[in-house]
Amino acid sequence: MGRPLKVLMIEDSEDDARLIAGELRHGGFDVKYSRVDTQSVLEDALAKDKWDIILCDHAMPKLCAPEAVSILKRNKVKTPVILVSGWITKDLAKATVEAGASDYVSKNELHKLVEIINRELGGAKEKRSKKG
Repeated sequence: MGRPLKVLMIEDSEDDARLIAGELRHGGFDVKYSRVDTQSVLEDALAKDKWDIILCDHAMPKLCAPEAVSILKRNKVKTPVILVSGWITKDLAKATVEAGASDYVSKNELHKLVEIINRELGGAKEKRSKKG
């Protein structure tokens, strides 16, 4: 059994969500995830549970990454947000990170996701201990 990880996936494709979860399991995590793809379902998920990490696709029919990041900021969510997208330009990724996402990775390079999550979780833990 791997290290527990509760993931909120802002993702319109269940197939992509399963692919991402599989990559995280392969990287040593015991993944429990919930997939959301609209503003109202996102806000419900934030109200009902605490998440270790939030993964967000960029372009979805009902919600885009900048809108999702804005919702997270409005709800004062401190959980690291990683943009995971199949197609995104460097400029769009940079703009999303500047808006509040922690990092980004292409769906074609999911092998990098475990390293990014480990770094983000380590950084979040360090920030909490400094405040504490």
